[in-house]
Amino acid sequence: MIDVILVLVFVAAIFMGFSIGSSAVPPAFGPVISSGSAGILRSALLAGAAACLGAVVQGGRVSATIGEGMVFGGITTLQALTILTVASTLVIISVLTKYPMPTAFTVVGSVIGSAFAFGDGIKWSTIQRIVGYWALVPILAVVIGYIISWLLRRYTSKEKSKKPIQYLTLLMGLLVAYTAGANSVGKAVGPLIPLDYDLRLLLGIGGISILAGAWILSPKIIDAVSFEYANIGPRRSVSALGTAAILAQIGVFLGVPISFSQAIIASTIGSGLVVGSSSIGKKKIGFTSAAWVSAIFIAIGLAFVLGKGLQYVVS
Repeated sequence: MIDVILVLVFVAAIFMGFSIGSSAVPPAFGPVISSGSAGILRSALLAGAAACLGAVVQGGRVSATIGEGMVFGGITTLQALTILTVASTLVIISVLTKYPMPTAFTVVGSVIGSAFAFGDGIKWSTIQRIVGYWALVPILAVVIGYIISWLLRRYTSKEKSKKPIQYLTLLMGLLVAYTAGANSVGKAVGPLIPLDYDLRLLLGIGGISILAGAWILSPKIIDAVSFEYANIGPRRSVSALGTAAILAQIGVFLGVPISFSQAIIASTIGSGLVVGSSSIGKKKIGFTSAAWVSAIFIAIGLAFVLGKGLQYVVS
């Protein structure tokens, strides 16, 4: 039975990586599409490759936080299966419905719910640090996005700077996708760290899974972010991506998993406010924000129920 569970855990981790690739990575290239720097399919390919590289090179810190920093006693094989099954299912549902659900929220919620189900102590200091940074992300994103966009509009010519800014937007999209891989791979392979597998092997599996998800399913979310949340031009695209890159790298440094859809969308809103709020899809923004808040509680509840059920089946 243990061997079967172990296989299922790795399948769930791969599926989670695939889900991340189709949900967390695409927002990095939403502004790139809006600026006209690249098409949707080409963006999906570039975003996936950059995210895979980031996962392998810089993904260890967030992976350690999720795998060892949130609960006492370590995550068991059955518990890892619970976490990854719940989180990946919620994320893939969000992809299919075209509403970006933050993977960070679903994974952290799943870890907390599984801890309740399996009787583990929770390291609340780590949870507080994570949630505290989450609370700052949308505020900082809106403010920084607004400032950068205002500066670009004031000091650059829309006509003369169009091509250079489009190239810069593409480069920054690659940087954000790279950072997304570095920050997000831990959500797929972090729960496997206590199982004592080589970290580079786990990061490689996670990176390839993210790459596959970005190539196959991400165009839907890229389209949603680029055309439905705000109609942004090249300068505002640079602002949105620059803001997200800063916030993402801080998250990687702190070992905090963050939501890239949250950072990108909030920075897109901030940059859009420079020309007024009429360009922002307010109804969809409100619906998505509500989904973000509820995601963590849904994940906690589902992980608790599934964890108890799996323990009953195995025993």
